[in-house]
Amino acid sequence: MSVPNGYTPEMIKEMLGTSMPDPPGESGNVMRRRKGQEMRDGTRPFPVYKTKKTGPNFDEDGKYIYPEGSGFKYTEFLKDNPNSTEAISSNKVS
Repeated sequence: MSVPNGYTPEMIKEMLGTSMPDPPGESGNVMRRRKGQEMRDGTRPFPVYKTKKTGPNFDEDGKYIYPEGSGFKYTEFLKDNPNSTEAISSNKVS
C-alpha cells in the first residue's frame, strides 16, 4: 500500500511518541446516530420544544402579526411598472 506522504500511521506514531494526540472518542455523526437510536428505543427522551411562539409580534395562536402596510401586491407592482419584464410577459393576447 502506498501512502501519499511516504509515512504510515504506525511510523508517525513512532516518531511522535508520547506527543501523539489521542482520538477524541466518537465523532459527531456517530454521536448523533447513537442519540437518535436511543430516542427511538425509548432510553432517551425526545426533546420538547415550545410549539407556540410568544412575544409582541405573535397573536394568541402563535401566528406572526405582520406590520400594517407591509404586504406586497403583485398586481399593484405590474400597474406601477408597466415596462417590466413581468408586466410584458403577463399581458398575453390570445
